[in-house]
Amino acid sequence: MVGATNNGVPTNLHLNPEATQNYDPRAGNFVFERFAAYNFNTKEFEMGALEEWAIDGETVTLTLRDDLKWDTGEDVTARDVLTQFRLMKKMGASLWDFTESVEQGGDDKTVVLNLKRPSNPEVIKHTLANGSLRLYAYHPTFEQFLDKDAEELQQFKWEGDVVASGPFSVESKSKQSWELTRNPEYYGADNINFAGISLLSRGDNTALQQGLMGRELDFVTSLFAPPKIVANFPDSVEEIAISAKWGYGVLFNHDDPDFGKRKVRQAVAHVINRQQVAENAGPRTKAPAPKVTGVAPNDQEAWLGDAFDSFESYGMAESQTDKAAALLREAGYSKEDGTWKHSSGRTLGGTYYTPAGWTDWTTATNTVVDQLNSFGFDFEISQKPTGDYFGGYVESNFKMGGFYWMPGGARSAFPYFPLRWQLNIPDIDGGHNFPEGEQTVPGMDGGEMTIDPLAEIQEVSTTQDRAKTEEIIQRVAWHHNQNLPVLGLVSKLDQSWLTDDEWSVPEEGSDERAVKWPSEWLPRQGKLTAKK
Repeated sequence: MVGATNNGVPTNLHLNPEATQNYDPRAGNFVFERFAAYNFNTKEFEMGALEEWAIDGETVTLTLRDDLKWDTGEDVTARDVLTQFRLMKKMGASLWDFTESVEQGGDDKTVVLNLKRPSNPEVIKHTLANGSLRLYAYHPTFEQFLDKDAEELQQFKWEGDVVASGPFSVESKSKQSWELTRNPEYYGADNINFAGISLLSRGDNTALQQGLMGRELDFVTSLFAPPKIVANFPDSVEEIAISAKWGYGVLFNHDDPDFGKRKVRQAVAHVINRQQVAENAGPRTKAPAPKVTGVAPNDQEAWLGDAFDSFESYGMAESQTDKAAALLREAGYSKEDGTWKHSSGRTLGGTYYTPAGWTDWTTATNTVVDQLNSFGFDFEISQKPTGDYFGGYVESNFKMGGFYWMPGGARSAFPYFPLRWQLNIPDIDGGHNFPEGEQTVPGMDGGEMTIDPLAEIQEVSTTQDRAKTEEIIQRVAWHHNQNLPVLGLVSKLDQSWLTDDEWSVPEEGSDERAVKWPSEWLPRQGKLTAKK
């Protein structure tokens, strides 16, 4: 089966999920098993590496499948999972927002999470079923990092001796592709009736679209394709649309002398017409965020309730240039020869990052920068290969750029996750430098409000009181609306692609197609098979 990765050249990539720079999730998601998965149609969780989970008071008991093995033939045991969870603690993973300690249960297939106090079951389940959380920590490989700093774990590029827990093992990689072979030790190996997967290196959306057009590719895990492209795909190419809870936004470097200022960030928000960004980047699959809150667009009214109307909209469908100009003047800027400058003479602008090859993002970036420059900012666009793009953010080597504003997937439907994520963005190791501790912003009912947004949102993970949860979410969302850790612009539907001329796939509308991602999940279930 032939697919593709668009995360770079495989020889430059690795499979240590804790080293986010140059990690390739396209390969990793086939090689490492999920603990559980969320079905977007049924809104229920489906088990993967776990046989079951039980949440009782201050204890979560995780039971691993009896037949879960590494591709070495060794059983996956509690020791492996404990090693992984302890390494995740070094990385500040959200699992440890509510977990006090971890230990082995009554046998070597049971892991117990001891909670700080009775905790929110939704947070626990979404954390464990998070699509990016994979069972990777083969103890003999990762034991060495238990007593080392997080930095050393992040520098470990797992390449030559990767041990798989999932349906496919790494056979080789080259500049052209990853070569993955069926893992006979996998508990669902009998569901897979083909020899392996080739993930070809494809640099951008256009190359992926052409791969489907010419039937070079049997699947593409995630790919934006506009209507005119979809209309030209062969009949054998099937589109699967799933809510993304993810989308294009603007990332600020809060250590920057200009964009570290709240009023400058607010001016940017007022200038950008989010509706136009969505229409230009793909009206079939994009929608503007009604308010800038850090909460997924479709969930804002439900969670913010009667307070929704009081949140600043920053002009969803217009450029509010008068408000932006007033804010900049208050912040010490003036407009000279059509360009905004600081009183020190510094021009307001710089290099704006965007990922090369993400065609819908290229359009979104062009729209955003055109709007800003028309107003008087002075930005130039820098398209960067994916590795360099993330690397620049990790190293805080930027002023402003395009970046996703929610972690994505099912967890983003529960506001705890996107609100927390925007504060520390683990995907770039917090490279946007949002300050820790208390922040003072205008109050919801006038005056001022002082809040430690990270401390407050983390309380959601350890409360079972719905009213208290809603109160915290509204307060932190208000902070995000006023202080703009990240500027959320649009959300999207994810487009995933399968082909049915040589492959048997579930029928359109089937619940089996509603787990992300179909190309990764269905082979495990025996629902994506080669035709005889």
